[in-house]
Parts: sequence; C-alpha cells; structure tokens
Amino acid sequence: MRRPPPLENLLAIAIVASALVALIAVRHGGMAAQAWLAAYLFWAGLPIGALFLLLVHGMTGGAWGLTLRPALTAMLRTMPFLALFLIPILFGARHVYPGIAGQHWLGLPFFAARAVVYVMLWNLLAIGAMSRMRPDGWLPPGFAWLALILLFASTSLAAFDWVMALEPGWTSTIFGLLITAGWVLSALAAVAVTACRTVLGIPLAMTEPLDDPARVLLALVCLWGYLSVIQLIVIWESDLASEIPWYLRRSVGGWQWVALGIAIFEFAMPFFILIWPPLRRSHAAVLVAAGAILAGHLAEMWWLTLPDFARAFSWADLLAVLGIGAAFLFVAGRGPNLPLLRPRDAGN
Repeated sequence: MRRPPPLENLLAIAIVASALVALIAVRHGGMAAQAWLAAYLFWAGLPIGALFLLLVHGMTGGAWGLTLRPALTAMLRTMPFLALFLIPILFGARHVYPGIAGQHWLGLPFFAARAVVYVMLWNLLAIGAMSRMRPDGWLPPGFAWLALILLFASTSLAAFDWVMALEPGWTSTIFGLLITAGWVLSALAAVAVTACRTVLGIPLAMTEPLDDPARVLLALVCLWGYLSVIQLIVIWESDLASEIPWYLRRSVGGWQWVALGIAIFEFAMPFFILIWPPLRRSHAAVLVAAGAILAGHLAEMWWLTLPDFARAFSWADLLAVLGIGAAFLFVAGRGPNLPLLRPRDAGN
C-alpha cells in the first residue's frame, strides 16, 4: 500500500531543506550549525515531552492521557531521530560553543560523549515505557519513578550543555527545569493539535471532550510562565555583571519584540483561552491555544540561542526547522496507531 501523498511530500521537504542547509554550511558553517541547534532544540522537545507525559500518566492515570495516548505514542516514534540529527551539531560544535576547545567539562570529547549518553538514555527509556505499558496506559510504578528521575536529570543536564553553554559565564539554577517544562508544554500542545483534527492522514480526530487535556495544558502554561518570570526576577534583582548581559542581549536588536511575542503566544493567549471552561471544551479554541504555544515555543528556542551569535535571523534558521520538522512528522505519521481509549474503556 502506498503511503499517503502528504507523507511523501514531507519526506521531499525534509531532504530538500536539509540539503539547502548543508549547502549553506559549505560557505557559512557557523550559521548553519547555529540554525541547526535551534531547530533541534525545538523538535527534540516533542518526543522528550511525550515521554514525560506517558510516564506521568502511567503512574497517575486519568482521562487526559487516554485521550492523547495515540498521538503521544506516534510522537515517540521520532525518538531515534534525536541521535541522527545530533550529528551535525557535534560536527559544528566549534562554531557554536565558545568553550568547546578546552579540556574540561565543555571540552569537545566529553561534551560529545555526554550528548550521546543523553540521547541513548532517552531512547532506552522510550523503549522501556512502550514495552511495559498496558493497554490502558498503566506502567509499573518502580519503572515509571526511576525513568522520570533519570529523564529529568538528563534533560536538565542537556539544557545546561546545549543552551547555557552558549555563554559559559552565565548560570541559572532553574534553567534545566525551565527548558524541561517548555519541552513538556510543547509536546502536550502538539498532541492537542493532533487530537483536535486529523493530521497527515492519521485517524486521530475525535469527538471526545478535551476538557481534561486542556486542564493539564493550562497547568503547564502556568508552570512555564512562573519559571520564566522567577528566573527573570532573580537575575534582574541580583544585578550581577555575569548574569545581566544575557538578558540585555535579548532585549535589543529586535529580540525584545520576539520576547513580547513569546509572552503573548506561549503564555497570555493560551492562558486566557484555557482558563474559561466553555473555550476549554471547544476543539477550535484548544487548537488555537495549542498552535499559539507551538509558535511561541519555536520563537523561544530562537530567542534562547541566536542572540548569543550576534547575527540576524537568516534563511538557514527557517530551513533547519523545515528539514528536521518534516522528517519528524514523516516518521510520526507512519506505522500502526494505537486505538483511542475512552475513560469508560480503561477498566475493560
């Protein structure tokens, strides 16, 4: 049986966009590597966040996880791509990280080894979760707790390595938690989009109420907003010469407007939509809120990385997002999909 045409188109987009980034890398290696990093940070958050959500639901249960389970498991199929698309970052690390030529924590051999360990661990945890998951989504508590601890510790370290290391002198103790919260938020937003309508031929459109998933999405929006504001307040009030420049670079050259857009799309708009019960039960309203979160999160990944490179936004940044994203969606749209379980089915 032939794959649906949209999937074939996605594969073509992934190949063409990635090839164009490779051509840019021939003459502008630094720009291509930087663009690839930002795109990787956005797309990698989707399977990582989906794994977080599956592990939490495997311990706690709830209707929200049953509603979103087919989309979450489809998203986990992209986890092996984290290894494939990490390769260009490792090859271009010298163009991205200022301290990578050293011999200590940020030295290239140790940096690359840690990155490989993170990605291998995430894939192993995903395989373990899928192999142990019951039809109703339940997971053995011993496995789920250990997997969550390992997953959170590794995502925090990855955030320090891949983002905070762009400016070695800058530190934030909650930065790992902030990045992890953003990844989980974006993953839930992505599966909410899929749950609201059929995407790429995946028969996941449903008439089930989205009130329960929307409540979880609202909680994650509040958590991400709280962590973002707390980090800003603590650093701004500390007024340390080693910390303030990080925010100053992101408040000039047009990046201040990007920051405003992030605040609107990733927090304000979804918050005011999801806080109102009639809108929270509307598929169209949830689709708008989830789409806004994804747009804001992509802008956030650019905002977190590109100002440290002292360059303007380029075509390479958009092409990298298209190249990685089309490949992710191509794989997520293939393979068998788990049947939708409703709360009343969970006990059968």
